[in-house]
Amino acid sequence: MKRINHSVFTLLVCGMLISPSFLSADNKDIALVLKTKGTVGIKSPSQRGYVRAKRGNRLDDGEIIKTGKNSLAALIFTDDKTQIKIRSNSSVTIRGKREKKGIVKRLTLSFGQIWAKVTRQKTEMRIETPSGVATVKGTTFNCLFEDNNFFVYCQEGLLQVANQFGTMAVGANQLVQLTQTSGPQRLQVDPDSIFDLSEEEDGSKLRIEFEDAQGNKKSLILDFN
Repeated sequence: MKRINHSVFTLLVCGMLISPSFLSADNKDIALVLKTKGTVGIKSPSQRGYVRAKRGNRLDDGEIIKTGKNSLAALIFTDDKTQIKIRSNSSVTIRGKREKKGIVKRLTLSFGQIWAKVTRQKTEMRIETPSGVATVKGTTFNCLFEDNNFFVYCQEGLLQVANQFGTMAVGANQLVQLTQTSGPQRLQVDPDSIFDLSEEEDGSKLRIEFEDAQGNKKSLILDFN
């Protein structure tokens, strides 16, 4: 199969990834693993333990990604090009339900750090922690949850954070903190002192095999360079 270049990537994603023949169920194949580095495990709700994550793994609703020391997992949602990087020593539950407008995305950040580049969309994406929630539609941002502190740094776009004590809009280059005992507060500190802001490229090619409505098996090569 010939290499698919970047110029036709968006057309393929919109035309094939969201077609009824590709989507087997509301909560199946909501995301794909683009890349792993170091120790990365996947655990489904029906499993008792973790299995090693590999590039190309399909993720269903409710699956947990856990990374170890000096590790990384890069994911992409199948309804658009929303990308997620799960940094070292992190645990994230991937949740999503398909609707006509796309996948309604929810990430539960139990501990650790993520980076996300959310494609502008009609549905919302939520990052949930015990200390608060971040809601976005089209934004590049970082989240860190540790010691009951939820830090959110908006690199581009606009997002909203909230907990039981209050709600706050967060714009580009703004950093906020939420805790279980206080509402959102803006911080005037260097984000580099809190987050891993390294710009590691996750460009790669990924082959996806699927069946069309007639039962014919096909392959799709996604080029993320």
